[in-house]
Amino acid sequence: MNLHNFALKKIASTVSGVALYLSLSFAPAQAITTPGVVTGTATAFPSCLSYQVEGVCFFLRCKLVACWIETSIKISHYNPDVVVSTYNDPLRHPWVDIGNIVSKTMSTAGSSILGKVLDSSGGGLETSSAFTNYKSADAIGNPAGMLANMVAGGNAIMPSSLPIPGIKELSKFPSQELPEIGRQWVSVPQEIANTVASDAKKTLMAPMELLSSVQTILKSIQGIGQIIEVAETVQEISSGVEAFQKAASIVGVGGGSMFFCPGGASLAVHYQSDLDSPFWRGYIPVEMLYPQSWIPGLGEVGNGFTQTWGPTYPRSGEVIQTHPVKASAVLSERVASIIYKSAQPHIYTKVEPSSSGYKYFSNQTFKWQMLHPKVESGCVNFGSNDAIALTTFGDGKTDSGDGYSWNLWKKYICCKKKGIFLFSVP
Repeated sequence: MNLHNFALKKIASTVSGVALYLSLSFAPAQAITTPGVVTGTATAFPSCLSYQVEGVCFFLRCKLVACWIETSIKISHYNPDVVVSTYNDPLRHPWVDIGNIVSKTMSTAGSSILGKVLDSSGGGLETSSAFTNYKSADAIGNPAGMLANMVAGGNAIMPSSLPIPGIKELSKFPSQELPEIGRQWVSVPQEIANTVASDAKKTLMAPMELLSSVQTILKSIQGIGQIIEVAETVQEISSGVEAFQKAASIVGVGGGSMFFCPGGASLAVHYQSDLDSPFWRGYIPVEMLYPQSWIPGLGEVGNGFTQTWGPTYPRSGEVIQTHPVKASAVLSERVASIIYKSAQPHIYTKVEPSSSGYKYFSNQTFKWQMLHPKVESGCVNFGSNDAIALTTFGDGKTDSGDGYSWNLWKKYICCKKKGIFLFSVP
């Protein structure tokens, strides 16, 4: 074989390999259904749970004139609380049944809040502006998380409708979160704060103008009382209890020696970006009050300055990221940073446990499981450094419709209450 023919065959082989990679990477994927969410979560339950005994909690219990100390085991594990999805078009939600109902309904609600029709999100694979991705996003309670609580011996009632976020948390922002933002700026070194752009300083000096806009939005939202009926889907959810019972038996939760911290999973819409359009689309730039929105290196998805996937702040729908899967991951982290905190400047419902029989210890640790376009059986942390790797995160997992769904596994640390909490070791 001469050198010319060898080179031609080598090029043909390379082109064929690239074509195969592209066909695998961008092949249309089946949208996930609610039964698929339940069974997919159950598949990852043994590997993502990460059950650990952390220590011992001490409680004081009194009866009549006698008091004594009681103890309970302090444990930690991850719970599948919500499914976070990012997408371009509300009619092409990756969670085909519940997600589509939510996105279409909330698109109408968002239009009524802003007083104009909302356009679909831009950016993505088919556009020349793929470097900048702009997406819609939502966080819907994972029914599998409720099943996990049931299997562990807790009580959970499957509702026939999905409640949507109200104004409870947003109304707390001026009194609770705004002073905290001021404290964050105090901790920023003066030489760094002095280099912040003049536009940032103007925003910081005029918070009342922003708050006035927030009050206007609050009044608009009060007139929206959407409840989304999902009775037929709930029947499908109930059929997944058996799958979770099998998954739980593998790790010994439920009926065994290990107890379980009930998570914050509830069948509800915790966040939807069209309903939150004044803030997610940047019409009211309250997010620009945070120092993380101006200073590189604060609140990044990843570590350092050269290996980040993108910033968590400002928590809006636009992210500069060339890889669509990484772009979805960054936006999902932004949603997570909203729904697990109080008094954030967004329209959302906080995710938190409803059980009063446990003492919980605060933490903000998450793991993620891809549900669409591929259902994976394990969890990952976003932000890994793959800058010099031959492959990057998300290769072979892109979706032609640029829609992605992630199972958010939240870490819980708790012990069963046995009186008045005193302390824990460690």
